[in-house]
Amino acid sequence: MLRWFLFKLFFFYPRVYAFFCYYRKKGRRREIEGKLDFFLKKRCGLEKKRRTVRYIFELRGSRKMMRYMIPLMNPRFIKQFVSVEGLHHLDQALNEGRGVVLMAGHLGNPHLSFNALRVMGYDVIVLKGGIPRKARYPRFKYYDSFERTVFVHDPSVPREEKKGRILEVLRTGRIIYHPADAPEGRIKGTAFLLGKEVGFPTGVLHFAHQAQARIIPFIHLYQGGKITLILKEPIDGLWTGGKREYGRILTEFAKLLETYILTYPEQYGGFYGPTVLSDHYQSQRMPEKEATDTLEE
Repeated sequence: MLRWFLFKLFFFYPRVYAFFCYYRKKGRRREIEGKLDFFLKKRCGLEKKRRTVRYIFELRGSRKMMRYMIPLMNPRFIKQFVSVEGLHHLDQALNEGRGVVLMAGHLGNPHLSFNALRVMGYDVIVLKGGIPRKARYPRFKYYDSFERTVFVHDPSVPREEKKGRILEVLRTGRIIYHPADAPEGRIKGTAFLLGKEVGFPTGVLHFAHQAQARIIPFIHLYQGGKITLILKEPIDGLWTGGKREYGRILTEFAKLLETYILTYPEQYGGFYGPTVLSDHYQSQRMPEKEATDTLEE
């Protein structure tokens, strides 16, 4: 009962956080509104835009509380707060002995989502930018550990070692969680998202191809303290087309992600950033900013 009460408090805090952020973080609010205007255009009226921005701040607030929530998550939490669709797609791939790349976007709260899968018994290794953080009070606060995370920008680990670890995970029939709309990656393929041609990283597709792993789109939503996990059918085509599959996979994933963004724009934390959309938005704004700066000079 105490744990249930704590979860309710954790879910309430983001709403309070969102209320104050909406009025205090005016610069960030205007930036999000600009992205909504740029990508959604007439699909997002004034009132809907306000609700969307407030909820995006609520997603940020949930990230602040997740460090305290995740250590308390257990099977009862899954039963009370999590709904799952399409889990058989993941089970089938794993039962075949194949590795799986969960191709996800910045929808809902990613950390609560892939940790829910971990509580359900799935060994999920996460690809993450940045470097490891020193764990303080690890019993009470969650940290991305080295054992369950590949820190792609960690300078202390050689690049080849990181690549080898990703391949080892996939070749041994395990799971990689890949935030596919993150801007990281030296080699990119293009796909249209919300009417804009943007660059998606292709490095993980290369590893999945080498390991003959399945690519399963993973959609996760955070709605008022409820978490929805949706696993779609694999989109790798069993790699029959080899590298030619990369472009098709990116296009199919982008179409799916776009569908959910248009249906739940408030769920897309990518409007806050950083994502491939944010990168595209900034690249389009730079010429306008440079022209303004020149006029001011």
